Amino acid sequence: MHKRNNKPSRLLNLALTHRLHKAPRFVQSFAIEQVFNDTARRCKGSSALIVIYKTGLTTRLMQRIAKNTAQPATVFLNQANIKKNRCPIRWFNHSHEISRCGHGTLAAALFLKKWQGFSPNTFYTNTGEVFKIRIHQRALQLQLATIDSTEVQTEVLLQQAIPTSIVQSYKTAKINGYSTVMINSDQPLKTLAINTAQLQYYPNAVIVLQQRQTANQTTQWHFRYFAPYYGVDEDSATGSAISIIAPIIKQYTEQTHGQLFQDSVFGATINYRLKDNSVIIS
Repeated sequence: MHKRNNKPSRLLNLALTHRLHKAPRFVQSFAIEQVFNDTARRCKGSSALIVIYKTGLTTRLMQRIAKNTAQPATVFLNQANIKKNRCPIRWFNHSHEISRCGHGTLAAALFLKKWQGFSPNTFYTNTGEVFKIRIHQRALQLQLATIDSTEVQTEVLLQQAIPTSIVQSYKTAKINGYSTVMINSDQPLKTLAINTAQLQYYPNAVIVLQQRQTANQTTQWHFRYFAPYYGVDEDSATGSAISIIAPIIKQYTEQTHGQLFQDSVFGATINYRLKDNSVIIS
């Protein structure tokens, strides 16, 4: 399921050798790790560039490395901390430092498990948020705290950007949070044309959630994730979004575990289980 590539991309190689100048002596190792791919459903999931660095790699250089890769997220781990139980972690996309990144964290744990034989059991951010790594049947899982949403009236901008019937809307915060809209449509979510240009002015990440019935009357939940305001038109596979989606699904159906299907261009399948105030994903 999880593929690793120890060779840097051509863009990263150019960035390290021509643009960053001093960066090579700071970087210890780097690799690409893929998560949430599903061969049966032809889902490619998403990948992250994992950079293990020595002391001295600045925030500015981290951003420049991330900007010059083809990966949706670049993860930075200090070599001095990767063998500790608790390890600080930072993530960047092409234009911003990311505040939460579930797929990048799980990718980092998978890479470290292969590279050094084990992963820290806890990653933490500059703001103190904790991401825990669990082992279940020899597979690594990511555990993170759920985030509560409040039901709100659907905003005009979201109605304009999402061309279908919205039956419910939620927010975790007015700004710098997550807005979730539940749609009522028989149209496959993957084919729905979301106006990301309008969402550039919306200061929250937007999750579009759809409940669908299969031919054998099984309920499936599908979603897509947009964050143009933060430099990402649409994310391919988004682990952190499950901490918002899982409590909303439970409110509607009492469902606490199962599979979620992210209907991005590449597609992703995410297994989850809601437990108390946390969600476990793999």
